[in-house]
Amino acid sequence: MAVDDVAGIWAAAAEHVGGTPVLRALPSPQASSVGPFVFLDHFGPAPTRPGTLAAHPHAGIEVMTYLIEGANTHRDSAGNTGSVAAGGAQWMRAGGGVLHAETITDVNAPVTHGLQFWAKLPSDMQEAAPAYRGYDAAEFPIWEDGGARFKLMSGTLAGRSGPMALALDAFMLHVTVADGATTAIALQGVGHRYGVYVIAGRGVLDERYVVSRGDFALLAERTTNLAVSADRVGALEVFVLGGAPAPQPLYFGGPFVLDSREGLIAAQRRYAAGGMGTLDGVPF
Repeated sequence: MAVDDVAGIWAAAAEHVGGTPVLRALPSPQASSVGPFVFLDHFGPAPTRPGTLAAHPHAGIEVMTYLIEGANTHRDSAGNTGSVAAGGAQWMRAGGGVLHAETITDVNAPVTHGLQFWAKLPSDMQEAAPAYRGYDAAEFPIWEDGGARFKLMSGTLAGRSGPMALALDAFMLHVTVADGATTAIALQGVGHRYGVYVIAGRGVLDERYVVSRGDFALLAERTTNLAVSADRVGALEVFVLGGAPAPQPLYFGGPFVLDSREGLIAAQRRYAAGGMGTLDGVPF
């Protein structure tokens, strides 16, 4: 990496979702999207408290929940259900609109910890039918190299492919770097953009940019290689994400992300009228 291959670094904002504290790295004042991703929340690690995140709608996006620790069950107004355990992930295409609820189900797991991502759907898929798929931990390629452990969820790296295919080209990679070690990651795709979120620990990008838990580093547009080093005080965990850019402009309205103000208003009205279905008495 060149000295200016990190375009910016910011700390994720402290927020609450359903009473649960989260760190929100995207969207931010510095960037509304990175590749196709328009949202990134980091929840936990926190003691497991069984309960349900109340039913709520989404439209215009794909929603992914990655469980580093713990387990949960998905239900949605299209009739889809599924459960995943630690290391697994859930994917949902909201399309024209759907309600979902997620329940923490494993009372034997002492800790719940994970990430939630939203990826923008291309314009011609904004009205697509909702869909859902769960991924077990064993479905994701995992390997070790040079003091680092890699887990690939989407995209390609080192001759491997992640199984989670999004509507736009996407890259999702969980990397754990041993204390004192350095690893290099090759990033692909002309015109693609990438970012690095720090899940835990402290380290350095490009041998000069110090980052720690809750930091998000936006890489410059032309970046093709990423160097990540862990301090000699413990392992560094990061999540690298990015890919093809989300269609612009982006109109955010709570759980909806659409291409136009008119589309956003239409989605809000459709939800209020029950056009996205109902779940657990929501919206009526």
